[in-house]
Amino acid sequence: KFLERQAEFKKNIRQALVQPLITLVLLFGAVGFYIGYIFPKTAELFVKYKFKIPPMTRATLSVSHYLQDHIWFIILPFVLAVWAVLAWFRTEKGAMWRDRNMLKIPVMGDLIHKTSIEIFCRVFYSLYSGSGENIEVIRVAAEATDNKYMEKQIKTVSIPLMLQQGAGLVESLAASQVFTQTALSRFRTGAETGAVRKAAQQLANYYEKDTGYRMKSVIDGIQLFVAAIIFIVMLFLTLVSSETAVIQRE
Repeated sequence: KFLERQAEFKKNIRQALVQPLITLVLLFGAVGFYIGYIFPKTAELFVKYKFKIPPMTRATLSVSHYLQDHIWFIILPFVLAVWAVLAWFRTEKGAMWRDRNMLKIPVMGDLIHKTSIEIFCRVFYSLYSGSGENIEVIRVAAEATDNKYMEKQIKTVSIPLMLQQGAGLVESLAASQVFTQTALSRFRTGAETGAVRKAAQQLANYYEKDTGYRMKSVIDGIQLFVAAIIFIVMLFLTLVSSETAVIQRE
């Protein structure tokens, strides 16, 4: 179950964040190629024969000339920036910054956060024995979240509190500041009734259903947003092409 949920989580991240970003990059790359290379072949003929150029065609032609003159000054910094960011994300500090701020993304961040808590609870439920504080169980569950920030907070805040100060499970998890109030409340109830393991399972199942429905809605919304951008771009290209057709008829 843990492996299934982890695979589904990564798939949802790709659908919600990575694929739309790649689609938009390819879209604007294709539009840039059209405006910078294909469009001028026709538009410059009108300039050569001194036709009256409509405003939109004139503006597009100006953008085309700018792209032709500065193409490497646009592409090279973009490629270097992407390479630098990806390389930085592979470092420990970069991964920490990425995972911490990923939880702050509007709407999507909340779902990522709850899914990470769900995975923590699912591993915790599988390994928890009920004897002692199960430090190693908490450590393994923290690593399973696949979020470097949450893992660091649990390992450097929660576990030391339990080992050095003898703090309880709920108090230690709360100190890490990476668990929701719902999760802490459920763990507190489980600790008071002696059913921590069952509480972890219930919390994992609850967040699985909650994030499952909401994630689908978010992905559909993002796909609709991308489709709207594609429509706007295609409408712009159609308007520019229609102006060119009018010029040809005149």
